[in-house]
Amino acid sequence: MRIGFFTNYYTPSIGGIETSVANLCKGLKRAGHEIFIFSPQYPNWIDNNENIFPYKSIHFNYFGYFYVIPIPFFSKMDLIVKRLNLDIIHSHQPYSLGIEALKFSKKLNIPLVFTHHINYREYYHYIPFIPKSISQKYITRATSTYSNKCDVVIAPSISIKKLLLDHEVKVPIEIIPSGININEFIKIKGKKDDIRERYGINPEDVVLITASRITQEKNIPFLINSFLSIKKSCENSKFIIIGDGAAKKTLGKLTVKLDVYKDVFFTGHIKKEEVISLFQASDIFIFSSLTETQGIVLIEAIISGLPVVAIKSNGIEDIVQNGENGILTVNSVDEFSKSVLQIINNDELRGKLSNKANFYAKNYSIELWVEKIIKLYNNLIFANKTP
Repeated sequence: MRIGFFTNYYTPSIGGIETSVANLCKGLKRAGHEIFIFSPQYPNWIDNNENIFPYKSIHFNYFGYFYVIPIPFFSKMDLIVKRLNLDIIHSHQPYSLGIEALKFSKKLNIPLVFTHHINYREYYHYIPFIPKSISQKYITRATSTYSNKCDVVIAPSISIKKLLLDHEVKVPIEIIPSGININEFIKIKGKKDDIRERYGINPEDVVLITASRITQEKNIPFLINSFLSIKKSCENSKFIIIGDGAAKKTLGKLTVKLDVYKDVFFTGHIKKEEVISLFQASDIFIFSSLTETQGIVLIEAIISGLPVVAIKSNGIEDIVQNGENGILTVNSVDEFSKSVLQIINNDELRGKLSNKANFYAKNYSIELWVEKIIKLYNNLIFANKTP
């Protein structure tokens, strides 16, 4: 098959969507298919992959975080897309290049798949000067309208399918969780002491870790306040925050205000190998985002053998099974902190929660994910060609 990916986020940007798109691309290539990626042009970045077609973009810093926005207007992609003779188009956002994907699907009469990577209505704060209720209503309507113009929508979790149905998405919705490269997590094992030493963490310290974009919707102040509470009962606890974003400076000030700055480490953007090493050198993964559709980072944590403590919300409860591979809590610093301390103080419980990694490795492999995606593509292409 010849498959066109349209995405507003791709290499060298780092995040859940970028990881998902890159992993799917690699998996499909290994299965013998050709992938053509339409993405933004990043400044000072040259990708030698001849199958990547960048759109001219605007870019700017916003409170310390770098944003790139593709501009599809006046592009010269029409001739390129037509020449590629695509069999199917896969859109990864409902706006900007997602609109381009819809346009080419209609022009060329080929199927369009849309993966609903984000709970978009919870990102209302990116529309400035408009009340939350109005923003959320507009975002919900726009996303649902886009979804209903596609042939199939992929929901990464059961809860997201329910959400889409509640928002009156009428086209078929397939639940296909994103997969990860499990081999990456096997190859790097055995570097726990080295990575701890690099960050000045003692062997006897209890290390809590999280990973995400450091932005408002990820709810990281909740984790820092929870860490303060945990620290009172577990003095040798440390907290590593992997990632970068517009809220990093504010969070740094919060750690100073709460006097935990000596025990909280901000890594910024780091290579995948170091992320995996840090996971495997830690003890518990903590997560407080309320906007996830799946949370690939949760799968990575579990496969690394980390028990997870997270707030129960859409997309999270499909991965974190309460009492099996982690603990789900209500949105309360007190309850969250108690759950983390419960694992810290109970070696038997920690071991039980960690031992579910192998089970989850099988369910979230790239190979299984790609197999389901290929089957979906083939069914759509066949149906499109059948009179």
